Amino acid sequence: MSYIFKENLVSSSKYSIKCPYPMKPRYVVCHNTANDASATNEVSYMIRNNNSVSYHLAVDDTCVIQGIPLNRNAWHAGDGSRGPGNRYGIAVEICYSKSGGPKYTAAEENAVYVMARLLYQYDLGIDALKQHADFSAKNCPHRIRDEGRWNSVKTRVETVLQAIKEGRCDPKLSSGTTVISPPYSPDDESPSLPGLKFTVKVICNELNIRKEASFTSQVVGTVKKGDVYTIVEVSNGLGRLKSGAGWISMGTDYVEKVKIDSPTDSNDSSSSFTVKVICNELNIRKEASFTSQVVGTVKKGDVYTIVEVSNGLGRLKSGAGWISMGTDYVEKVTTTSSSSSSGYQVKIVNCSVLNVRSGAGTSYPVVTTVKANEVYTIVDESNGFGKLKSGAGWISLSYTKKI
Repeated sequence: MSYIFKENLVSSSKYSIKCPYPMKPRYVVCHNTANDASATNEVSYMIRNNNSVSYHLAVDDTCVIQGIPLNRNAWHAGDGSRGPGNRYGIAVEICYSKSGGPKYTAAEENAVYVMARLLYQYDLGIDALKQHADFSAKNCPHRIRDEGRWNSVKTRVETVLQAIKEGRCDPKLSSGTTVISPPYSPDDESPSLPGLKFTVKVICNELNIRKEASFTSQVVGTVKKGDVYTIVEVSNGLGRLKSGAGWISMGTDYVEKVKIDSPTDSNDSSSSFTVKVICNELNIRKEASFTSQVVGTVKKGDVYTIVEVSNGLGRLKSGAGWISMGTDYVEKVTTTSSSSSSGYQVKIVNCSVLNVRSGAGTSYPVVTTVKANEVYTIVDESNGFGKLKSGAGWISLSYTKKI
């Protein structure tokens, strides 16, 4: 899942109505809109009318729209012209809260990342995250409060904020990404190799070198985009430079691995494993990078075979691409060995790509695909379809050959 960030800023001619005071933010204030309008419509209406009601950002399931500059106040907290909410709070309105449902759930998830990024941008701690109700007697954010989930939302924001500090989540509000990469560790790829060294290339414009393995440690220098360095140790999301100059972030938005000094580079299919998607929707990326092009999505409950892991992503056996291996997104599932006496094996024939469906029939949605000449174990049959042993779904047996 991700969002598109856009600005639709109120005209400076309306500053006296909508945002009359300069502001250095002290809070990020969470609201629910209490209607079912999109972020685009919310902000367009806000900047078009002449009411002394305003907010900085509206967030829906696909977009984040900014209507007020973040260095000016807005009238949103109901605590008067001198109230701390109105004068020092960045207002984040979460859309579709009246009816709820999947669109609201997605909007709230986007807002979690937006609020964490705002806290990080202004060097604020999690205690600076507030509800509208903290400043005035209004039940807002109404849906979150009515469902008793404020502490849960706050915890989710804190998780993202910590990931940003560790270099595992893009800190930019405009990035639109809603993903946290797992803690970076070369041991994930070659656990039996003590003293492993590997090489990274800097992919951001400039990256700080820190004295110690901490994102709060003293900055002792910088490295530039395109520079290549050898890392000899990883700790707390940072890697120690072989030169001894210090530590740099291992976040995938800042560096990419270009070589592992390993005697073998095995992608043996015997190391494959099966995962189940546990989030609502998870991006499939073209390559093993969290900044790589999104080429599709997988849904909650889907089961897939992973044949390779790199940079915290797993390559789908189907060849569709790579998905995050983060424990907030997938969980490993136990599968029965292919040598089991149950079921039989088939080879995909008579087509180049075959749909895998959620049920035994063409009326069921396509959840992924398999390719020609691949071999799968079938454990059940119905309506001319076979159920894949992996649990991924059902395929038409008309395009298979028993082996």
